[in-house]
Amino acid sequence: MAEVDPARVRDDALPKTLAEFVDRFSDDARCAEVLRRWKYGGAFRCPRCGHDAAWFIESRKTDECRACGGQTSLTAGTVMHKSPKPLRLWFLAMYLFVSTKQGISATSLAQQIGVSYPTGWLWLAKLRSAVGRRTTTQLMGLVEYDDTWEGGLHEGHGGRPKVGEKKALIGGAVELRSAKKGFGRVRLASMKDGSIPSFESFFKEHVAPGSTLLTDDWRSYPAAARAAKLDHIPTCVSRSDRKAHDVLPGVHRVFSLVHRMLLATYQGAVSMKHLPSYLAEFEFRFNRRHSSSRGLLFQRVLACATVSAPPTYAEFTSGEPAYRRRKRRPVVT
Repeated sequence: MAEVDPARVRDDALPKTLAEFVDRFSDDARCAEVLRRWKYGGAFRCPRCGHDAAWFIESRKTDECRACGGQTSLTAGTVMHKSPKPLRLWFLAMYLFVSTKQGISATSLAQQIGVSYPTGWLWLAKLRSAVGRRTTTQLMGLVEYDDTWEGGLHEGHGGRPKVGEKKALIGGAVELRSAKKGFGRVRLASMKDGSIPSFESFFKEHVAPGSTLLTDDWRSYPAAARAAKLDHIPTCVSRSDRKAHDVLPGVHRVFSLVHRMLLATYQGAVSMKHLPSYLAEFEFRFNRRHSSSRGLLFQRVLACATVSAPPTYAEFTSGEPAYRRRKRRPVVT
């Protein structure tokens, strides 16, 4: 057993490189100290007697109260719940999860941390689920909205194809800032269809009332924007020489990055039923693209992973993403 020392590892000096990260979290005891602070909001507090000192049993990932001897699982209620793997591997997986702009595939993660492919896939699914359940605020001010198809369009098709196993409709909204600051936050979602209720639901969830919405001239937008109490400014592109990516450059730049991530990192082999979780991962990373260090991004992922109810493998392999079925829990990110 390793004695818990609350001052042993501090969050204020976050590692800036992979070498520093590996050195900082070289054993489970160091990882446990950081995880304990995020889980208990400061220091350990025994749920049985309220004592604030404990021993950490590394082999079982439990805290043993020094006063009453009660044991509390450190990973219970987190994405690491009941995992037999060391905490240092989980921490390394979280760091690699946010260390590149394009994300990391399950094959690459498994090779780098030395686990099987199924384990790598499940860990990434859990981390995406954790960041997908984070609390978010609505976009405000001037907002661009458009949608794109993942899976391609039918050649010569006059309307929109149906959403199915091979095609998904992705809705995206981007805040516009001044020319010097560029684009702001982004919100993405896998849409059920291109109907007015679907767009209305997206607008109400992701765009604050009173904001100004910029779109093209698709017929479903005006009614949906009115229902969401948004000021709507459509631009005609269907009967003009102007292209949607010229009228709405921000959201189309985001779509380009999303398609690039899905094609380059995951070789385009993303199941449509899991697409929302990949969009949540991209959204999380894009909205924190100006973070000063990858260590800070790791800390934010750890915060999400700590307060997340642990999804099961059955939830990930069912038809609906786990984070859409579960109720979101508040987390400061």
